Amino acid sequence: MPDIQKSPEASHELPNEETDSLTVFSSPREVLQMYGEWFILLCMRYIRQTGDAMLNENGGYAPKSVSMAKILAGLTGSNSPSAETWLNEHGVPTMDAVARMLAQITQAIRIRTEHTFESCALEQTSFSDILVIESLRQAFGLSDIELNIIIILALIQYDERYARVWRFASGENPGSLVSVSFLANILSYYPPEEFEEALLPTSRLRRHALIELRPREGWGNETPRNFAAILTPNRILAFILGEPYITELTACHFISLKPCELRPGDKEIARLFTKKSLKAAVVGYAGLGRTQAVCRAAQRAFACILEFDLAVFAESEPSKDALRSHFAAMMREIRLRHALLVIRIADLNEDAEKYCKRNAHIIRDVLNEEPYLKYCVITERQTAFTRRLFGELTEIICAPPDKDSQYIFWKQALEKYISTAAAEAVASELSLGYCLSENEIQNTIDQTFMRSAAVTPDTLLTAENITQTLNRTRGHKLNGIASMRSTSLLLRDIVLSDDLRSTLDEVIAYAKYRDTVMNKWGFSKYNASGAGLSVLLSGPPGTGKTLTALVLAHELRRALYVVDLSKVVDKYVGETEKKLSVLFDEAEKSQAMLLFDEADALFAKRTSVKSSNDRYANLEVNFLLQKLEAYPGVAILTTNLLEGLDEALARRIQFKIYIPMPDASARAELWKHLIPPRAPVSDDIIFEALGEHFEMSGGHIKNAIMRAGIRAASKGTPISHALLWDSAVQEFRDMGHVVRDIK
Repeated sequence: MPDIQKSPEASHELPNEETDSLTVFSSPREVLQMYGEWFILLCMRYIRQTGDAMLNENGGYAPKSVSMAKILAGLTGSNSPSAETWLNEHGVPTMDAVARMLAQITQAIRIRTEHTFESCALEQTSFSDILVIESLRQAFGLSDIELNIIIILALIQYDERYARVWRFASGENPGSLVSVSFLANILSYYPPEEFEEALLPTSRLRRHALIELRPREGWGNETPRNFAAILTPNRILAFILGEPYITELTACHFISLKPCELRPGDKEIARLFTKKSLKAAVVGYAGLGRTQAVCRAAQRAFACILEFDLAVFAESEPSKDALRSHFAAMMREIRLRHALLVIRIADLNEDAEKYCKRNAHIIRDVLNEEPYLKYCVITERQTAFTRRLFGELTEIICAPPDKDSQYIFWKQALEKYISTAAAEAVASELSLGYCLSENEIQNTIDQTFMRSAAVTPDTLLTAENITQTLNRTRGHKLNGIASMRSTSLLLRDIVLSDDLRSTLDEVIAYAKYRDTVMNKWGFSKYNASGAGLSVLLSGPPGTGKTLTALVLAHELRRALYVVDLSKVVDKYVGETEKKLSVLFDEAEKSQAMLLFDEADALFAKRTSVKSSNDRYANLEVNFLLQKLEAYPGVAILTTNLLEGLDEALARRIQFKIYIPMPDASARAELWKHLIPPRAPVSDDIIFEALGEHFEMSGGHIKNAIMRAGIRAASKGTPISHALLWDSAVQEFRDMGHVVRDIK
């Protein structure tokens, strides 16, 4: 409230019976109107002090004219007799009367404010809805003079009655803005240095955008501070009046916080919000629900969240002054709304990133000059770039939900469309595949509906269809360095030996239940290796290594991306590592399976260093092995040359599976299995004979069957034993073997 006690004349107090009759404030406008009476008295005091300044040489009202009387009054500090006469004739109170009334109105404001505080406490309601001026003082830690400056500006900008009083006292024309010099004169009971300090660029008023100083016409940017125009933004005026206000800040939006149940991972974040200050990085890949986790954790400590998208803001490359003004406005909103600042920095293009680096010192200084500021940066990980902008941040890891949580999320989302039993079956299968957040699960269901709206939910929302949606909508950033491959075959559909089938069953179980064993059962404490799964498939060409990888991906409900070595390996030093880093990062985000076909090209044995080329080649292998070990997903490597792989690869591979050439019985089964059910087939085929006479892998058998099919179609006949035999002979010869001409 106004501190008139600094004035030596202000020593009068209201009688006790008058103070007892003062009621509580009922609205912010009522508070401001009472301050309006105080402001009018300040103006009367100023007019009485500067009577000669109001008159021209003829004794008429002309505050802007210059006369000898005005000059002498300024030098002597007292009015001329003619000025005193004019003031008395026009009913301007004497200095004693003004001092008495100022003391009374100041005491009345203080008492009514105290009564209002007490009333709110008794009724257990928030005083901030009525005593918004006191809320403003507390929010920004304002001194009396700083609060008085805002109140005076708000009164003049809010109500024409007070604007007329100001114009009369100052002689300004309608439409003019208040000058700093007028404020200095009307608040002259404060020491000059205290007033000047309140208007410095580093002051709370300027730093938090509670006031604006504007240059005068003709002076421009060289306007002296005393001659500058001063006003309070409409945002502050609306706050003082208790009016709603739509804050328009570029790249910002507010998130209202609603009461909701905290999840296990939210409690640690909520605990951090109880600290006096917090500068944190909420890390994790996009789509994990990082912002939602912050919202849940912040609900008890904050009224809302101000989310600022730095990438969107930086695209327009605002000037340094605009950058400072924007951050000042954000800091103001954070305090006014008791909000938590959340900064997003994802998807910065090259120009925006350069802009942020150029202005990093401004961003860092603005955020660090608030000792008790709390803010979170939403990012995938802390990097040199984030440290340049924000310094070292407390890291909050937003981990993917566990399998049990995912099952619940899938079940709850699916139950809106299909029966509980069907939802449980689909949720049970899908929760063992991708690791998705609640939002990602709902988005996936919505996208599945978009693919075929005409199909009923029971038919559409199957594990197979939803998996297809996931595979189509994720991993787009891998395009160019890897290509997606898929198959509809399951493990039961391919010909395998019993031992090999058992090993692949173990691989599938490992991928599905590793999370349970490592995290739920606590095995991670004794296993410091990466959280992923690596499988090495070796064997002669054509034995089905790539097909096995495709089948594993289908069984695990994952998209399989085959790494294009020509797009990854680069002749320039360091470029291969960059591309590999992008490959593993994007694969981790999309939760795809990676297939390194012909892995010996990348994971070749390291050699003794005889040249710089050898050294850089070894560095590439070292880097690749490190990324493979840290990769939390599934990586499959295939090779025909097991002996050509680096020895260090062995300890990073959980499963090393050798796929041999099939024996005669397995080959016979392949001949029978690889002919499609719809293909016309004669009754004379002897599959055992084909398997016995042709020692071929599954890939070559498939080629031979395709040859026979083409010949049968061209002749208009079914596929016969003779056609299969002839095709097998040709394929065997193409492989470089000598074949006896026996059928």
